[in-house]
Amino acid sequence: MKPITKKVREWFLGCALIVTAVLVWWVHVYSPLQERSNELGAEIYKESQEQDRLTQRLKKLSDTKTGAKEIKEKVEQLSSRVFNGKSIEEVSVHTQLWVQEFMETHALALASYKGLAPSKWRDYPVSVVGFQVNATTQGLSDLLEHLENMEQAVRIEKLEISYSRNREYDLGITLHLGALFVEGLRK
Repeated sequence: MKPITKKVREWFLGCALIVTAVLVWWVHVYSPLQERSNELGAEIYKESQEQDRLTQRLKKLSDTKTGAKEIKEKVEQLSSRVFNGKSIEEVSVHTQLWVQEFMETHALALASYKGLAPSKWRDYPVSVVGFQVNATTQGLSDLLEHLENMEQAVRIEKLEISYSRNREYDLGITLHLGALFVEGLRK
């Protein structure tokens, strides 16, 4: 075998130094930087997941706030529809007064009225007032239209109509109105 010359040894030693320098750089510089890069990537992923979770939670909470605002507006709207009164009897009085005021300005003649036994709507009491009314067809139409368009929580519990030709008012009406009484929504 041929002896290794000085020049070949220098090349070999130079290559070994270069390989050693690359290995040292790899072990002490590149590998820790690569690990740190991977750790940072994992942290970024974890933080983006946390941000997404917090964004969804914020949206849910803002929806809850909006929902509470809508509920509050609905309660205010409903409270404006309930007759004033601290008891069901007081609500009956307000219903009677309201109907009497309406009849004075329209073609209706109130023959009699009386408070009836309260009924129920779900778990809430309904004040029921009965009216005997003489009316023209137009007066009845006005009354029904007004009941439909009014802003109070009132419903027709009973409506009976009889016709008679020989009077000023050609209709005899028996009308039972129910007014909702919700103590928590009282004005």
